[in-house]
Amino acid sequence: MGYVKRTLAPGEDYLYRAHFNWTYDFRSWVWLVFSAIPTGLWLYALRMDALRHDFLSESLAYLSGASLTLGAVLCLSRFVRKWTTVIAVTSVRLILKTGMIARASHEVMLDEIEEVLVKQSFLGRILGYGVLRVRGTGDSTVEFPVVGSPTKVRKEIEAAIMRARGAAKAA
Repeated sequence: MGYVKRTLAPGEDYLYRAHFNWTYDFRSWVWLVFSAIPTGLWLYALRMDALRHDFLSESLAYLSGASLTLGAVLCLSRFVRKWTTVIAVTSVRLILKTGMIARASHEVMLDEIEEVLVKQSFLGRILGYGVLRVRGTGDSTVEFPVVGSPTKVRKEIEAAIMRARGAAKAA
């Protein structure tokens, strides 16, 4: 939110921020849990003295450690992506900002948006997540990551578009 508030133009209001769905966090934790299973099995086998201290036991230790490390890195990278992604609607623009150190920002002026598409799978409909694709004038298309309540986000974007176009006609 800091990025959006720092880049607001005079007279521009912050209206709405979209969030990732809970399933994104769930998938992140699943990576970590499944990667910890080999480590748990290896520790259990060590405790039961089922493993001898030979090459196979050491190989399993390295493999389980690598699995746990990979799962932790995947889980952490997904959370960092979530924490550093901002999807915001202002009174003038639609903003998608990603990245912490290297930043990428896609901004579409509301009065230049032609259509807002929602793509939801069957499971996405049940669990409340989907992908938004915003097409602006010309060739500009911005595809947003998986968001929670995509129809609500589309409704907020369309309401902001109507307000922006109404303000433009009044001026």
